[in-house]
Amino acid sequence: MNAVDIIIKKRDKKELTKEEINFFVQGLTHKTIPEYQVSSWLMAVLLNDMTDEETTNLTLAMANSG
Repeated sequence: MNAVDIIIKKRDKKELTKEEINFFVQGLTHKTIPEYQVSSWLMAVLLNDMTDEETTNLTLAMANSG
Protein backbone atom coordinates (compact mmCIF):
# COMPACT_ATOMS: atom_id res chain seq x y z
CA MET A 1 0.00 0.00 0.00
CA ASN A 2 1.28 3.48 -0.78
CA ALA A 3 0.05 7.06 -0.60
CA VAL A 4 0.00 7.64 -4.37
CA ASP A 5 -2.37 4.73 -5.00
CA ILE A 6 -4.70 6.00 -2.27
CA ILE A 7 -4.67 9.51 -3.75
CA ILE A 8 -5.42 8.14 -7.22
CA LYS A 9 -8.25 6.00 -5.88
CA LYS A 10 -9.90 8.99 -4.20
CA ARG A 11 -9.26 11.16 -7.25
CA ASP A 12 -11.14 8.57 -9.28
CA LYS A 13 -14.13 8.86 -6.91
CA LYS A 14 -13.68 5.42 -5.36
CA GLU A 15 -14.38 4.67 -1.72
CA LEU A 16 -11.34 4.20 0.51
CA THR A 17 -11.14 1.24 2.85
CA LYS A 18 -10.61 1.53 6.58
CA GLU A 19 -7.09 0.17 6.10
CA GLU A 20 -6.23 2.77 3.46
CA ILE A 21 -7.47 5.60 5.66
CA ASN A 22 -5.56 4.23 8.65
CA PHE A 23 -2.41 3.94 6.52
CA PHE A 24 -2.75 7.54 5.39
CA VAL A 25 -3.37 8.94 8.87
CA GLN A 26 -0.46 6.95 10.30
CA GLY A 27 1.76 8.18 7.47
CA LEU A 28 0.77 11.76 8.20
CA THR A 29 1.30 11.51 11.96
CA HIS A 30 4.63 9.68 11.60
CA LYS A 31 5.72 11.99 8.77
CA THR A 32 6.34 9.13 6.34
CA ILE A 33 3.98 10.70 3.79
CA PRO A 34 5.19 14.06 2.46
CA GLU A 35 3.01 17.12 2.97
CA TYR A 36 2.51 17.61 -0.78
CA GLN A 37 0.91 14.15 -1.00
CA VAL A 38 -1.32 14.94 1.97
CA SER A 39 -2.34 18.13 0.15
CA SER A 40 -3.15 16.14 -2.98
CA TRP A 41 -5.27 13.71 -0.97
CA LEU A 42 -7.12 16.58 0.71
CA MET A 43 -7.85 18.13 -2.68
CA ALA A 44 -9.21 14.80 -3.96
CA VAL A 45 -11.43 14.54 -0.88
CA LEU A 46 -12.62 18.12 -1.27
CA LEU A 47 -13.53 17.61 -4.92
CA ASN A 48 -15.06 14.14 -4.55
CA ASP A 49 -16.41 14.09 -0.98
CA MET A 50 -16.24 11.18 1.43
CA THR A 51 -18.91 8.63 2.21
CA ASP A 52 -20.31 8.44 5.72
CA GLU A 53 -18.25 5.29 6.29
CA GLU A 54 -15.05 6.98 5.11
CA THR A 55 -15.76 9.95 7.39
CA THR A 56 -16.31 7.64 10.35
CA ASN A 57 -13.12 5.71 9.58
CA LEU A 58 -11.14 8.94 9.23
CA THR A 59 -12.45 10.22 12.55
CA LEU A 60 -11.58 6.95 14.29
CA ALA A 61 -8.13 6.84 12.69
CA MET A 62 -7.42 10.40 13.84
CA ALA A 63 -8.67 9.65 17.37
CA ASN A 64 -6.43 6.57 17.58
CA SER A 65 -3.35 8.15 16.04
CA GLY A 66 -2.06 9.40 19.37
